[in-house]
Amino acid sequence: MKVLIAGATGAIGKPLLSCLDVAGHELFALVRSRKAAGTREATRAHEVVTDELDSASVLEVVQHTKPDVIVNELTSLPKHYTPEEMKAAAARDKEVRVKGNANLLAAARATNCRRYVLQSSAFWYAPGPELADETASFAFDASPASLPDAGTMPIWKRRHRNPG
Repeated sequence: MKVLIAGATGAIGKPLLSCLDVAGHELFALVRSRKAAGTREATRAHEVVTDELDSASVLEVVQHTKPDVIVNELTSLPKHYTPEEMKAAAARDKEVRVKGNANLLAAARATNCRRYVLQSSAFWYAPGPELADETASFAFDASPASLPDAGTMPIWKRRHRNPG
């Protein structure tokens, strides 16, 4: 299967490329720039450099690669998830997620790409040294942009949260 992965150099995109490469799929890694990419070293993926915020260039990439599926892993998150860095990155991340997603969806529709996978994220858990699991505490003192989402977690999770 031909797979176009937007956001192929991120925390999810890199391992996803490796898994899909091992499975034998033909891969296209949509990246912002060649120097930031580095995807071809680990996989057989073809790097496709484009600006996800430019609808015409996204359409051109999708028309050229003709993927069977587009996987949207677009983000613009900071390297470190400190409250300051998250706040500084919030506007750019939102723009990339919203406009980049709209551009990819429009290109998928225009080219009859029938499979589209969109990752989502939420910053409900308090920062910590490791990945969060079900015992992690919520980020009740999170930024105003993410705090309301913490209240939308399933009731069972709120009842079983770690009090510490």
